[in-house]
Amino acid sequence: MKRFVLLAGFVASLSAMALQAETPAPKPGPEHQKLNVWVGDWTYETEAQATPLGPAGKSAGKMTVRPILGGFFVEFRGEEAGPAGPIQWVEVDGYDALNKTHAWNGFGSDGSVSSVTYSFDGTTVKYSGTVTLGDKQYKLRGTAVFSADFSSWNEKREISADGKTWIPNFQTKATKSTKK
Repeated sequence: MKRFVLLAGFVASLSAMALQAETPAPKPGPEHQKLNVWVGDWTYETEAQATPLGPAGKSAGKMTVRPILGGFFVEFRGEEAGPAGPIQWVEVDGYDALNKTHAWNGFGSDGSVSSVTYSFDGTTVKYSGTVTLGDKQYKLRGTAVFSADFSSWNEKREISADGKTWIPNFQTKATKSTKK
């Protein structure tokens, strides 16, 4: 009887492995592929307003965006120099199929953490979320508008301490230097 149980278990295991081998690996869908507009090497210039997040002034930076994890996500790595000094940052964007929205989580060398959702409407990306710096959290919202060929974008962002009163945070112009 033990041999029969062992044999049955072995056959069941082989059947399960065969079924798994026949299941194709998941592939990124159309919503994941929208993330590819970001892929490439970019330079950008920002004009910031004085806010609790930092002083007013101009900054310049560069970033590289590449697909990761089978094309389900894109990773941004950037660095800039500005009135608050040099900063490096990392961001990972993906698509949340359950909530039907795109999202990013970002981290800066100044200790900042951001969590944002966004949507595409043609060449326009609208976003909202939070940024935490030190022991303070602020709401953020903004719009990035791409050129028709997706080789540049202009972005405007606002922040709020209470979600009611919004103040300008910055304006950015980004230009793609290479397509990946």
